[in-house]
Amino acid sequence: MTFHGKVITAPRRLKRVMDRHDPRIYPGQYVTCVYNPDRALCHRRDSADGPCLPDCQPLACRNVALTSANIAALTRHQAHLEQALHPTGIIAPYVRHRLEEQHAEINAFLASHGQPQPGQA
Repeated sequence: MTFHGKVITAPRRLKRVMDRHDPRIYPGQYVTCVYNPDRALCHRRDSADGPCLPDCQPLACRNVALTSANIAALTRHQAHLEQALHPTGIIAPYVRHRLEEQHAEINAFLASHGQPQPGQA
């Protein structure tokens, strides 16, 4: 099999190509959305085309792609959560529960995308 696409490394050129060809790629800090309406969890209720960002469910959506920058941001966020959940910290029980859930969801998400878990390498 032969790759017939292009690899673009210059940010300005990438923006030009994306503006011209509208590949429906929405880069974000934690995930990159490669929008396909047939498998999106964020369907728009109006007639506009594209994702409905308030309904975004990045940890469950099949439209998610991860760049190395996304993985680094998620890893930093995990470290922040671990610091907040440290036993010496005083957090309200509900807040602690929500942070623990978020931590577990992100761990599962990263594991499902082939990323090593804390303590592994």
